[in-house]
Amino acid sequence: MAEWTAVVRALDLAAELGAEEVLLLLDSKLVVEQIQGRWRVKDAKLALLHDEAIAGLRRFRRWSARHVPRSENSTADGLANEALDRVAAGGPRLVVRRPPSPGGGEPRSTQLGMDLGAGGPPGGEVGTGRERASGGAVAPGGMVALEAGFDPGDAGPDPGRLVVRILGSGTSQGIPRIACECQVCTSADPRDRRYRASALLSFGEMRVLVDCGPDIKWQAIAAGMRRLDAVLLTHDHQDAIGGLDELRRFNELRGGYLPVHAPPEDLAVIVSRYAYAFRPGQGAFFGIPQLRPIALDGPFLVGGRRFIPVPVIHVDRAITGYRTGGFAYCSDVQRIEPEGMALLADLDVLVISALRDQPHPTHQTVGEALEVIAALRPRRAYLTHLDHELGHAALAARLPAGVEVAWDGLELEVP
Repeated sequence: MAEWTAVVRALDLAAELGAEEVLLLLDSKLVVEQIQGRWRVKDAKLALLHDEAIAGLRRFRRWSARHVPRSENSTADGLANEALDRVAAGGPRLVVRRPPSPGGGEPRSTQLGMDLGAGGPPGGEVGTGRERASGGAVAPGGMVALEAGFDPGDAGPDPGRLVVRILGSGTSQGIPRIACECQVCTSADPRDRRYRASALLSFGEMRVLVDCGPDIKWQAIAAGMRRLDAVLLTHDHQDAIGGLDELRRFNELRGGYLPVHAPPEDLAVIVSRYAYAFRPGQGAFFGIPQLRPIALDGPFLVGGRRFIPVPVIHVDRAITGYRTGGFAYCSDVQRIEPEGMALLADLDVLVISALRDQPHPTHQTVGEALEVIAALRPRRAYLTHLDHELGHAALAARLPAGVEVAWDGLELEVP
């Protein structure tokens, strides 16, 4: 049981780190032979873990498993003993050691599996849990600064075809609002019924959720979601995180933890608010979410697709939009500074918020969103995060060519 559990957890970690190939080194010849299909798994409990491991291996482009006799595994024993000593001293359960940098020096380490019940690892930091994809330097606040030769439009080593579904196109209160009799809230046009802003990105078998508001259960049912591989959060407001508890169903379906990516400052708030859902060490699903916090520290991979955090301003502070290949999603925008605009050049599709026509202290207007679109010149743009002052048909009728109104259930194919 322990050997198979270790395999499953190792594969989950490798996937979170963006690995494309894995080599399993095991001191159990039985497990190696069973993974490779040469020996049968007779124990019913082990069969479940075997099936979970085989499903996990399908996430990688190439894998292999090799038996290492106990007499030759002193390195693994040493690492295990080091981990036990580290935990006994109050340190993190898991540390990922990076390869040495080209210029030499010690490998970089990342702490994972922090004891959230005790307030996290020393210093209160949240581990990144994944190696950054190459191409960008980390600027203050965990955002990306351009380097020479950095191409924000590089979708990664194996991106697959991207399909984006708009799960929700509404504001923090959704449309219709409670106890509102306005023209949009009482509209018969189904496109005027808007869940909180969110999107589902599909590529190959991978499914990535951008924001997880209070409506996620109904959004997932409407979209027929049966799988989820990662969650990307733009910020810590309730309309972006209020549905995290509902993700328990995907833990039940997939087994193991779901990675949740967010800016470090926001992630600390989110983990504090949902501490029970981010508790490490849950060996099996027991009815509560199993979420693993991953602090943004630059470009990262989900499967073979690269994602770039894009700094946007909301409530006069930096939150996060996301770009992957020719697609970008920027919600709750108040404004976008030059460093963010540079990361949004040459887009095929831009989804961007446009609250209403009247000025707002923390959100850009339709006019301001159109100015951003005009400056960036994406091939297509869609307005989201729309309040009840904006009816779908009336807004669509006055938008320039190449700009459309997003609506719940809209699906976009991105080249």
